[in-house]
Amino acid sequence: MNTDIFKISPVFYGITMVPQSSWKEYGFALLTIAGSDGEVSDPELEWLTIECAQAVGVDEETIAEWEEYDFEEGDLEEIFYEFNAKSFANFNKLLIYDAIRMSSADGDYAEDEREQVNHAAQILKVPMETVLAIEALVDLEHAANKLRLTIL
Repeated sequence: MNTDIFKISPVFYGITMVPQSSWKEYGFALLTIAGSDGEVSDPELEWLTIECAQAVGVDEETIAEWEEYDFEEGDLEEIFYEFNAKSFANFNKLLIYDAIRMSSADGDYAEDEREQVNHAAQILKVPMETVLAIEALVDLEHAANKLRLTIL
């Protein structure tokens, strides 16, 4: 297998092969969105560097780059230009989904974060009704997790 490609489980993301270099920009985009309210909180950063990184098998070097990234200087259009949106199927919707998940990891999906998600969706040509459906999906997942914790 080519070392430039990560093989990941298709169970959650529905994809199996992603160029290694793509994950760096993917994380930069998520950090730029989650940081649009002025900070990337510890839960948001942990969501990216632990939960997401483990799910997709990101290496320590990429995680270190994410941790050092200056999200205040991030420009989504430039990041998306660097990141080939055709790297894997459904990239646009997956990025919006993960941006909402990361931005709400601290329990507060701030208005600035929501606006930045909408801006990213415009750049990526994700229809607004799809963004609203993804927001509802993330809300549903949060509710299901709370219910699970309450019952168990």
